[in-house]
Amino acid sequence: MARKSMTFVTLSLAAALVASVAEAQPYGFGGGPGWGRGGMMMNAPGRGRFPIIDADENGVISAEEAASAAEDVFAAMDSDDNAELTMEEYMAVRMGPQDGWNKSRQAEREKQKSDRFGTMDVDKSDSVSQAEFIANAKARFEAADSDKDGKVTPWEWRSQQWN
Repeated sequence: MARKSMTFVTLSLAAALVASVAEAQPYGFGGGPGWGRGGMMMNAPGRGRFPIIDADENGVISAEEAASAAEDVFAAMDSDDNAELTMEEYMAVRMGPQDGWNKSRQAEREKQKSDRFGTMDVDKSDSVSQAEFIANAKARFEAADSDKDGKVTPWEWRSQQWN
């Protein structure tokens, strides 16, 4: 009898877990409906990439979290895996949702992104090495850390508007 009760409790808990996951997905948790454009959670605190970079979910981005995220972004962009980004690889990653609502803003953001590639290409080799990319990410993190405490808060993040 005890064995049957334990099995019933286990199955009930498993069913409750599955139901809660299925219910949570429409509200922005999980990989299904409710995920925003590009797989971002629409309802996530901090919006955009902030909650993704904040790996320990403590509400701030540490230098380690920022460096790790920069490495991940570089790896995702480096489609030929040669430790350098061409302008084509860099520009292939989209900026924002690009739903066509504000074409002039999209064009402005793409121009800013193109200009940023030129700034990162310190040696003017027409490619951005991983070292150049990481150095630029570090400079952006330090610029966002306005109180110089080694962490970026959501307020600092939004003030800097870096992505």
